[in-house]
Amino acid sequence: MKNKIFVAILLIAVLVLSGCTNKDNVPGANTNTSADDIKYIEIYIDDYAFHPQSLTISRGDTVRWTNNDSVAFIVKSSSFQSPTLTKGMTFTYTFHESRTYNVYLATHPYTKSGIIVVE
Repeated sequence: MKNKIFVAILLIAVLVLSGCTNKDNVPGANTNTSADDIKYIEIYIDDYAFHPQSLTISRGDTVRWTNNDSVAFIVKSSSFQSPTLTKGMTFTYTFHESRTYNVYLATHPYTKSGIIVVE
């Protein structure tokens, strides 16, 4: 009988104390980052070209391409490829490797390419 009471008290104590942790002080505990919290570096596609055409960013930065043309495009490099982007659609990519990326519009190879330098 004493063991059952002890186990019950122990269980209640664990349940009560489990709600006492401060998740803000636990590394990695606050992982509910919404898309609104991410800061994007913007590139717009207008008149069959990237605006800006060249860009220097830091490792870990996220770039967002937005198609403002009425024509569909696929943004491509040796490291990534977007889906087909129709007018108003966006594509994001986070750059983790320091190097120079040549980016082009795969659906319209005669257009000017872009350059993204990751430091």
